[in-house]
Amino acid sequence: MSYLGDFSLGKTLDFKFCTVQATGAPTTLAGTPVISAYVDNSVTQITAGITLTVDFDGVTGLNNVRVVATVANGYAFGSNYDLVITTGTVNSVSAVGYVVGSFSIG
Repeated sequence: MSYLGDFSLGKTLDFKFCTVQATGAPTTLAGTPVISAYVDNSVTQITAGITLTVDFDGVTGLNNVRVVATVANGYAFGSNYDLVITTGTVNSVSAVGYVVGSFSIG
């Protein structure tokens, strides 16, 4: 997981992460994967404004996440967010619960 930074409300951010199998080889994130944002200590998941692209640019295991952090999508000034895989598998093994990035809006 990486801290992506502190962004302005309304900003669109993109970042990449890699999924690998037990051998360490890059592997496609499968099973209709979803990335959700958790705000601060809340158990409410935000999925609005989040787009996940698996095998980005045709590169196996490279994933791109785009977050459009607007008020309309549920984001707020002064909050911290963790981006978590809430649906998906890697090599038929659940990847649910992996935190792939975090950011704040300030």
